[in-house]
Order: sequence, then C-alpha cells, then structure tokens
Amino acid sequence: MKSILLLFLVLFSTSYYASAQSRTVTGKVTDTKGETLPGVSIKLKGTSVGATSGMDGRYSINVSGNNSVLVVTYIGFVTQEIAVNNQTSLDIALVSDVQGLEEVVVVGYGTQKKVNLTGSVASVSSEQLEKRAVTKSSLALQGQMSGIQVRQGGGNPASNGASLVIRGQGTFSGAGNSPLVLVDNIEASLDLVDPNDIESVSILKDAASAAIFGSKAANGVILVTTKKGIAGKPIFTYNSYIGKTEATMVPEMINSWEYAEVINQVFVDAGAAKRYSDADIEKFRSGTDPVNFPNFDHIGNLFNSGNGISTRHDISARGGSEQTQYMFSLGYYNENGIITKNDANRYNIRVNLDSRLNDKLKFSLKMAGNLSRNNQPSGVNGLGLGTIVGGAMRNANSIPGRMPDGFYGRNETLHPEADLESASFLQNRGTNFYTNGSVIWDVFKDLKITGQIGHTYGLDQSKAYVAKYAITPTYGNALNSLNENWYQGTALTLQTIAEYNKKVKDHNFYLLGGVSGQTYDDKSLGAFRDAFPNNSIYEINAGSTSRGRQSGGASRNTLQSYFGRFNYNFRDKYLFEANARYDGSSRFPQDSRWGLFPSFSAAWRVSQESFFKDAKDGMPWLSDLKFRASWGKLGNQSIGNYPYQDLLSLAPVYPFGSTLSAGAAVTTLANKNITWETTTINNVGLDLGLFNDKLSLSADYFVKTTDDILYSVSVSNMLGATPALTNAGSVENRGWDFNLNYRNVVGEFSYGVSAIVSFVNNKVTKLSKIDRDIARGLFVGYPIGSAYGFKSDGLFGSNADVAGYATQPFADQAQGGGIKYLDISGPSGVPDGVVNATYDRTIIGKPLPTSTYALTLNGGFKNFDFNLMVQGEGGRNDQVNLGQFFFPLENNSNVQRDAYENRWTPQNPNPNAAYPKLRNIASGFFNTNRVDFWYRDATFLRLKNAQIGYTLPKKLISRAGMSSLRLYVSGENLFTLSDFYKGWDPEMQTGGSAWYYPLSKLYVAGISLKF
Repeated sequence: MKSILLLFLVLFSTSYYASAQSRTVTGKVTDTKGETLPGVSIKLKGTSVGATSGMDGRYSINVSGNNSVLVVTYIGFVTQEIAVNNQTSLDIALVSDVQGLEEVVVVGYGTQKKVNLTGSVASVSSEQLEKRAVTKSSLALQGQMSGIQVRQGGGNPASNGASLVIRGQGTFSGAGNSPLVLVDNIEASLDLVDPNDIESVSILKDAASAAIFGSKAANGVILVTTKKGIAGKPIFTYNSYIGKTEATMVPEMINSWEYAEVINQVFVDAGAAKRYSDADIEKFRSGTDPVNFPNFDHIGNLFNSGNGISTRHDISARGGSEQTQYMFSLGYYNENGIITKNDANRYNIRVNLDSRLNDKLKFSLKMAGNLSRNNQPSGVNGLGLGTIVGGAMRNANSIPGRMPDGFYGRNETLHPEADLESASFLQNRGTNFYTNGSVIWDVFKDLKITGQIGHTYGLDQSKAYVAKYAITPTYGNALNSLNENWYQGTALTLQTIAEYNKKVKDHNFYLLGGVSGQTYDDKSLGAFRDAFPNNSIYEINAGSTSRGRQSGGASRNTLQSYFGRFNYNFRDKYLFEANARYDGSSRFPQDSRWGLFPSFSAAWRVSQESFFKDAKDGMPWLSDLKFRASWGKLGNQSIGNYPYQDLLSLAPVYPFGSTLSAGAAVTTLANKNITWETTTINNVGLDLGLFNDKLSLSADYFVKTTDDILYSVSVSNMLGATPALTNAGSVENRGWDFNLNYRNVVGEFSYGVSAIVSFVNNKVTKLSKIDRDIARGLFVGYPIGSAYGFKSDGLFGSNADVAGYATQPFADQAQGGGIKYLDISGPSGVPDGVVNATYDRTIIGKPLPTSTYALTLNGGFKNFDFNLMVQGEGGRNDQVNLGQFFFPLENNSNVQRDAYENRWTPQNPNPNAAYPKLRNIASGFFNTNRVDFWYRDATFLRLKNAQIGYTLPKKLISRAGMSSLRLYVSGENLFTLSDFYKGWDPEMQTGGSAWYYPLSKLYVAGISLKF
C-alpha cells in the first residue's frame, strides 16, 4: 500500500512539475510604430526550438521553465533577448537597426548595400527625420550627418529654410556652394518636399559617389527618396501639431532716461551743452508724460506683435495589391510670425504609384504639387520687413510709437510703428508642380532598362505695395505704388538607363550606362505703377501710367549627358567602383562645352577575410572592418546662361537734343574661353563595427580642391563695364568626418547614442595673378570671406595714454576709452610709429567655423519614447554684425544694454572693457574701417531638439479602429551657449546686412495616428 502511494505521489509531482514548466507563449511582433512584422525568427535561447511570426505578426512557441529567454531576430532590426519569466502572452516591439549590415543606401541612379559602399555616403531615414518638428525639410537634416553644415539664417516664416554646405565652401564665384538636390532622380528643391513624405535622404560627399552627376556635383549631392505604397490593406496616417514660437535671442536696448543720460555725456564730451535737463530725465523715468517723454520699447512692440502660432496637418494613405501599390498624401502648414501681418502657409499633395504591368514591365508615377503663400508688412521701400526691423532696432526708447492723436514718432526716415500699421505689404505666391514617370523593363534576368521623364514647373508671383499714409502732421508717404513681378521656371529631364548585373561564381559585376538630356526655361515679367486712387485698390491697371515701367525677359539653357558606372565585388571582400560622366552645357562656348568627370574608388572588407574570422575568436568585440579610398573630379556649371557672349543691355537711354531715346550698350566684357570650375576630391575612409555591430564608427579624411574658379578682378567704375569672368581662382578644403552610433536593447528599454563631428579647413590657394582682393574678402592662404582691417590692443585707459603711443588713424578716437589701433608695420616692413591703412591692416577675422558637431540621445521604455539633440559649431568663427543698429550711436542709432553696462567710462576706465567710450559714429564707419575689436567668436552649442512621446496601449484604442496613437511634446532651439554678443544669435551671422529677424524657439504638442 505504501509502495502504491509512493508511486502515485511521484507520478503526480512529475506531472505537476512538467505542467508548471512546459507551456505555450503567444504574442505579436511589431515595430516601434505598431506595424506588424511577418517572418520574424523567435528562438528559445540555448535550444533548437523556434518559431516564425505569421503575416499578422503573431507567433506561438513552447517554452520550458521560468528562466527561458527568447532570442528575436529580423533583418534590419536590432536583435533582442527577452526573458519569459512566468508569462504566457508576450508582445514584442522591435527597434529598427539603422546601422544594420543589410541596410540599403540610395546612391546615384540606384541603391547599394551600405557594407558594399566604396565612396563616402551618409544617409538618414524617415524614422530619424520624423523626430523633428520642423517647418522645412532642410532643417530636418541639422545634426543628422557629418560633412554637411546646416544653418538657419533667420526666423521669418517667409524665408526660414536652411543653407546647406557639404564639406566646406568650394568656390567664391556666382556658381555658388549649394548642393545638387534630386528628388526621386529628378532635380528639385528640398524645401518643396513635405518632410512627412520623405523615406530617406542620402548625402553624396566625395567624388566617387557624386561623379555620376558630373557638372552639377561639385558641391555634393543630396538624394531624396519619397515614400512608396505597400501591398496589403490601406494604412492611414494622420499627423498634426500646434506650436508656439518665440525669439531665441533679442538684444535689449536701454531705457529712455538712460539714453538721455548717454546723449548728455556725448554732448558734454564734444564741448556742447547737455541736450536733456535733469527735469527731462526725471520725466522719462516717471512716465508721467508718455507723449513727450516716452519710454517706448520699439523692439518689444515689434517682436511681440504677432502671436507666433503654427499648425500642421498631414494625412496619408498607403496600400495596394501585389500588382499595384499606392501612396497618397495631403498636407497643410501655417505659421504666424512673431511680428503681426507676417505669416506663411503651404498646401501639399503627392501621389506615388507603382505597378507591375506584366512579368517584364513595371511602371512608376510620382506627382507632387504645392501652393505657398507668405505675407509681411513693408516699409516705404516695398522690400518687406527689413526697414521696419531696422527702424525698431535703431530708434531709441525716447522716441514714441503710436501717439494718442494717431501720428507716430520717427528717427529721420525710420518710423517702424507707422510702417507696421500702414496698408503697405509684401506678398509672395508660389505654385510648384512635379511629375516623374518611369518604365522599367526587365529584358532578361541580368539586364534592366529604365526610361524616365521628369518635369518641374514653378511659378512665383510677388506684390510689393507701398500705401499712402501720414506719419506726423507734416510728414508722411504721399504717393502709393505697386511693384508686381512674375517668374516662371520649367525644367524637362529625359533619361534612359541600362543596368547589367552578373554573378560568376565568387565574382559580381555590375554595369550601368545612361544618357540624359535636360532643358531649363525661365520667363519673367514685371510692372510698376503709382498714384492709386486709394489704399484699397492695388492692381496694376488702377495706377497711373505716367511713371509706369514694364520689364520682361526669357532665357534657356540645356545640358546633354552620358554617364556610366562599373562595380566589381569579389566575395564581398574586395570592392571596386568606377564612374564617369560626359557633360555638354550650353553655358560654355563650343570649344569648351564638353567636360569629362571620372572617379575611382575601392574598398577592402577585412572582416570578410578568413584570418580576420580566426582572429575574431580572440577579439569577439570586433565584428566589422572596412577600408575605403577614392579619387574623382566634379564640375560646377551653375553660372549665368550667356557669359561667353557679348550681350547688349537695352536699358540705357541717351539724350539727343532735348529728347531721351532708347539705346543699347555692352555692359559686361565677355570671355570666349571660359570653362568649367573643376573640383577634385581625394578621400580615405574607415568603417568599423563593434559588439555585433551595436557600435559603429565611420571616419573619413578628405582633400577637396576646386580649380578654374570663375573670377573677375575688382576694378574701378571708371572702366564703364563689368570685367570678364576668367578661370583664375582655386580653393582648398581639407578635413575629417566622423560618425559614431550605438544602439542597444535591455529588456523593455531601448536606447541609442549618435555623435557626429566634422572638421574643415578652408583657404584660397590662387587668385588670378594677385594675392588679395580686399573688396571681396579674398586672400591667398586664408578662408573665403576673411575680414581685413586694423588690429587693436584694447582701449586707451585715459587721454594720457595716447601720448607716446603710435599715431592713431582716427583722431576723434585717440582719447581715453577709444580703441587703441596697433602699429604692426611700415614702409620698411617694421613698425614706424604711425598707424595707417596702407601698412597696418591685416586679416582680422576668419568667418567659417572649423568644426560642426551634434550629439543625439534617443530611447524608449514600454510606451514612452524620447529624443534629444545638441548641435553646434566649433573652432574659431569671427563675426560681427555690421548693420547700422549694432554699433552704439552709429548714425543716431540706439544703445544696447550690453554696451551700456560694459562700456568704458571715466568712472570705469577699464582698458579691457567690452565696449569703447560711447560717442556719435558716422554711418558705416566701422564697416568701412574694420577693426578686430568688434569681432567675436560666433561658435556655439545649442540644445536643438527635445521630444518626448507616449503611445497609448492598443487595448484602449483598438475599439476605435486605430492601430497606433502617439502623443508628444517637442521643442526646437531651446537653449544656446556662446561667447558671441549678448542678445544676438550666433547661428544667424548677419554679417554686413541690415536685415534681421531672430531665430525662433518652437514649442509644439502633437499627435500621430494610424488606422
């Protein structure tokens, strides 16, 4: 009996233990956006037990024990190890591995696996771009990749895109430094693409990757790929946010009574009586008479007059069958500026269609369009906000704004409040349409031929209306006027591409050949009228014709191209690529119309060698290693359409007796021998993967040399014509690019770190037969745009310090508190005791930062995610704002608080004070007579973006038909560290322009919905 009982207990316990330890775990596998992932491998760690997720992403696997661990792997996603514990239901969200070995990168006219690249190519995916709440696609590239400098020049909604420079400024000619942008292989503007429509962006940085684009690739190439449809039921996505903008930095001006005290001191120093009595100053301070003794904050009034509200709405649908897939999107964006009557809005539409017609033929059609509109108030010059902002910056607080009688205060011709409240405006309208159609013929297994046609259409219309309005009882703008301009640009691209891909045992061959033709047509019309009957009618026909003007023009240029690429790959170890493009441009004379642009590159994947795999046993942390090298030549043909022809200007008029008659004149001297600007780039690189590629490093060293830069030497106006362009200049850029990425998953916590840094040293190496062109800031051996002027040694501590010092160039500054100009040379090459412009000026400012960098942190825990990016510029970047409102008291200008509190005074005779003694300065004095005292380092570190989001659990939203609902808050341009002038944003670097509109901080709350 005991034996039977014992046997029963053993069997029962064994059965109970087995049932407790062996069970089925089920769940669903998705990506972080909630989209299902079929075909995911789920294995029980340490065993051969495994499962695969189905088309709906669901899986089922048997596990034994509470200590079981699931290993989840899927191409393009980070491998995860997940402890089962006592769970029977386990949903898994995989994190995209943007650095994975299987990642495919878009290159010129095709794609390549990232591990097989031989050139220097950087890429960013839609997942990374969507973490930014930006108004323009160009801004989304900031801090994402090394080798490209992205800088926003201002916060005006009408023009707040970013300038893009790849690996330094290569030219100082009119050809410019903007990269070539191709959207789905057709030339277009990056900022005309809705950020939500972008699938990926690739930057071709060296000649090996960009040479296939030849004469347009000297400044690098940006390839934008838009999203396609997917096979399956439709997926609808809705993204929206509402945001509030405010200025990042605005200089603070002193109060009216402080300004009065400063003016009194300036008058006394000049030997004159005080302008304001003590009683006047007290009235300013007390505010008892705001009309005659105001304290009106012109800057605060201007930059707080707008509400700064921005909104964005995007909806898209993606779906289709195995035969045909579609993507359709609509978008609307509106931004109100921080200045009233200043706004911009844009409507976007896109349709992408891909269809397999039969086993051999595929068809692709991409169409996109947008309508944009922006408005801004205008001053009497009809140029928009420029004079209004300049007036608000220059007008002291002692000048009233709008007074009770309806009139306004003014400083000479500056009256910002009157301009702002007038009916004057600058209005711009833009209509753009883009069509791209392709037919792909799979001739046989290894041969494919693609025919593509692309057409872009752009129409820009502007109206600049200046109203008639009173400013004071005796002064105002008595004549209203309208300038209207119309510009149309079209571009047609036809190209045929053949691709042959052949594998012979361990040898892989790829050959691409193509022919392309491009035609660009531009037309413009302009009209001017004035004396309109009132301020409510501003159409050209309503104005007087007595002073009316009309203008119009048209131009065309064409480009014919032949291009090819050859790739060789042996066992994924030895990689070779050659590219060539042969371009013929109508912009050059017949004898130099054609140019050849070749490149060669090679790579060695050491990690594929057998000895590396053997060595890896002793270095398990080293997973991938590749060396790259490249050389190539690129061209720049972005010059005027007819520089080699003698053109007649029909604008001049000539007097014949008492009558003015139309005439013609040659105003530009032509050069019949001009040719391409040619850029040669040498590049060596290293790609390294560590810890199963969780950590990756890419490093490149490059030398970029541009020769035959088109240049005309600055000459006197006595010549009577613009000098001819000649191929006479050279520029060199040397530098490094580094990209470091780390991605990992620990349980339910995923995180990533990305760091980029670039170093570029720019210098002019040749300048015709001279070594300097001071007017253009060109000096052999120094960066483009270098500042030239006097050097200083602080300030004179007192009048007594002037005696015995070198004779100063400006007598009124040779006193206590004046800038102490240095004597650095003389006729014999050594200091001669006299400071003058001939011998004592030198390079005083290098305007280009030597480094750009960014650090991005991102992560997710359960349903929460976050992203944070800091970005900046380093090295030395000497800048000064040369606008008339920057220098205290220049041309009757205002005084910044920073200058007021940190200036030299008799009570604070500090020779190292940040600002000199305040005195009246003639307009443009320091612009004409530059001195290093005013230059400050404009490098900076900025918290560019911070975002946190929460994705609601599916069980809460599934009943409403939603598959994903994410809420987030985000901020842009949140915090900045810099040694630049207080109140001035260093990223803007306004240089010599009087234009100013502060960059904006943007705070948004948004929603992302899928169903």
